[in-house]
Amino acid sequence: MIKRLLFPFMFPLLITSNLFSQPQIIEGRVIDKETRDPLPAYISIKDTDTGTSADYDGTFKLALQSTYIGDIIILEIFQLGYKNKEVSARVGEKILIELELEPLPSHEVLVTADSMVSEEKTQKTVTLKKMDVYTLPGTAADPVYASQILPGVNSLPDSSNMLIRGGDPKEVAYYFDGIEIEQPFLTGSLHESYFSIFDNQVIEGFSVSTSGFHTKFGDALSGVMRLNSYMGIPIKKVGSLIGSYNRGHSALMTKINNREESEFETENAFTKLNIRINKANSIRIVGLMDNYEFSHDNGFGTTSKNKIVGFSLTSTLAKNLVTTLIFSRVNHQAFFEVKDIFQKEYEDDVFQVRWDTFLDLKSHYLEFGADIQRRNLDFSFALEDSPSEKSGIAGTRWGFYFSDKFRLLDHFYLTLGGRIYALSIQRTDMNFDPRFSLAYFITQNDILRFSAGLHHQYGDYFLLQSNELNAKRAGHLSLTYDRISENLDLRIALYNKEYRNLFLYEEDLISNSGYGYARGVELFIKWKKSKYDALFVYNFLSSMRKENDILFLATSPYEINHSFTGIFKYNFHDASLGIRFSYATGLPYTPLTGREWDEVKRIYIPIWGAPYSQRFPSYQRMDINGSKNFTFQKRLIVFYFGITNVLNRKNILRYEYSSDYSLRSNSYSIFGRSIFVGIYIPIF
Repeated sequence: MIKRLLFPFMFPLLITSNLFSQPQIIEGRVIDKETRDPLPAYISIKDTDTGTSADYDGTFKLALQSTYIGDIIILEIFQLGYKNKEVSARVGEKILIELELEPLPSHEVLVTADSMVSEEKTQKTVTLKKMDVYTLPGTAADPVYASQILPGVNSLPDSSNMLIRGGDPKEVAYYFDGIEIEQPFLTGSLHESYFSIFDNQVIEGFSVSTSGFHTKFGDALSGVMRLNSYMGIPIKKVGSLIGSYNRGHSALMTKINNREESEFETENAFTKLNIRINKANSIRIVGLMDNYEFSHDNGFGTTSKNKIVGFSLTSTLAKNLVTTLIFSRVNHQAFFEVKDIFQKEYEDDVFQVRWDTFLDLKSHYLEFGADIQRRNLDFSFALEDSPSEKSGIAGTRWGFYFSDKFRLLDHFYLTLGGRIYALSIQRTDMNFDPRFSLAYFITQNDILRFSAGLHHQYGDYFLLQSNELNAKRAGHLSLTYDRISENLDLRIALYNKEYRNLFLYEEDLISNSGYGYARGVELFIKWKKSKYDALFVYNFLSSMRKENDILFLATSPYEINHSFTGIFKYNFHDASLGIRFSYATGLPYTPLTGREWDEVKRIYIPIWGAPYSQRFPSYQRMDINGSKNFTFQKRLIVFYFGITNVLNRKNILRYEYSSDYSLRSNSYSIFGRSIFVGIYIPIF
């Protein structure tokens, strides 16, 4: 299936100048010793206040006073996440400074046993390379969709929604470049969305936190997904710039796959400008636009629009103190209709301010900050020949967090933190979430982690407005063992999640009497060889919930007892070919046991069995993926293709019933045997 044919264009502006050695100047470049990537490090003369910050390409110029002429100067180089270094230099000299990662710095200990998809080498956790999003089969070149192969993510491959450790998809929070995103998918309710609003070509890395996530993130019960875009192309003495534009249509896909009864169009644009004001301050401007239109011959149609605008100021107040202030607006509009039957429209408009501060005291790594969000929701619904029903609500949420990471003993690292936050809708309900994690480095490659934390989430604003409800609550416990080596990533995790204060519909009353749990085991193995990669993921989950209209503890509707993914990818010189097999036990559903005639309403009334007492058939799918690399004018070009559901298995996602409940039909996944193609052209 085609998500998009991705042909981004960038708007690079490069201003070059000759570099001359000047009297009373030391100049050079700072890079990562292993990756050779440039580093924006801070360079100072030892025991003085004279210093400067390297540019985005790692270059720097340090002007000296006349008293330094002829002397050997001792420079101190500082970069968060790297070993501090001292080097000797002479006036007029050009030097290359290579920094090494700090092997066991306190601030590299994760707050939780996260699942990480990033090219950062400062994180001691299981990883996937960015290009895996293109080359691994079944990922469809979408970062959110690709996250389903991570341990702890129990979602079926046919859904964009993330089921993290048995949680409701609404229990996951999404952040893009530090901006909280309420609707990360092309569309939602009433129509299944399979892809996100993020263009993977501008995504540098992303992470999925599955338990006890950082205290800077609130209003989420099960997990947090964070996505970060590229810094962009350096603009000398100015900053950097990145931009992309994509437009796609389903005509080719529907013709290839013989599904011309429906069609969709997508449009995505993104830009980010980084401007360096001076050595200590920089600003960032981010803009994202995403439009989606879908129509079907049966009369169903939907459109959605997403707009994100963000402005941030980052200040280096000292070489070990950095603070960032972010202002943003996120707007989501969606429209659904079934011709001559109904129309539904809603708008979600969010204004946010975030303040994050990092203070590295070497023995302690402190993080603290605050956030405030003003959210406005407008909703309208209309049936045929009926006036439109409109409603709206607004709420303000604020929070403050702190975190301290430090070495407890020789190989023990401890993280302590907490978050205080509240939501003002008719009343202010304040919550405190304490969280901590302990990491024991058995060896440099073997890490044992334990994390615990309390999390709150407010839920539906309309329900909160009309009922005296407290925030939902979940307590997390997680024990994880990681073996991270050159050729092997191994993770074994045990977890327990206890839910309280879930919303429960009791006759005409909605209360916080609901509760539940989710418990499970995760296994993640990735072998990396020169010629092949092999990945194996297994999740076991047991979960029950008393929630919504289920008035007793029953199987959770999000419980997938067993899920398995196996991927094998063979690497050629400049190409790859991979195969993936996915298996999962079916989701629970409530069976229809009969029907009865209602004389008053003159319709049949369904008789339902025990809630979620039966399961859909097991899910199985095989995918094939391939990629070919080219070089054009010293630029990498990647052509990739995929075939989803190679065996064309008819996976049942749900059952649908006739109006009189006499007949049941199967609703199958849209992923029959499908072909998608794409091109990745990085310009930066």
